[in-house]
Amino acid sequence: MSINAASVLKDGTIAVTGGVATPMTSLGSTLNENSVVFDGSSLLDRSSGLFTIKAPSKTSTSPNGYTQARNQMVLRFPKTLASGDVVYNTARVQLSFDVETTSAEKETIRGLVSQMISDDDFDGYWNDQVVL
Repeated sequence: MSINAASVLKDGTIAVTGGVATPMTSLGSTLNENSVVFDGSSLLDRSSGLFTIKAPSKTSTSPNGYTQARNQMVLRFPKTLASGDVVYNTARVQLSFDVETTSAEKETIRGLVSQMISDDDFDGYWNDQVVL
């Protein structure tokens, strides 16, 4: 389906059903970062994730005097090719919010982004790289 014909629900409820719970195991964390692995038995075939945060800081160039807070996750999924080589499919999500953004506004944005990633209205974009 064309992105131009797609629709999303503002303030909708996002729920995942079915599937099997896959626990995440921390490989280590710092104040601003947590590295995890999941879904596999060896370092070569385990999926991994890196979750990072960047707190807002004072700046004289921003309208309200602060930079935006940033949350980013990078997920890597190994894929063994017919040749036996292993490549990694990657998903990267970054959300940046102004310090005056409320929790409700953040939830609305997260809900809209979730739909655009998972709703079949966007399959043409994600699977076939069709941007129109």
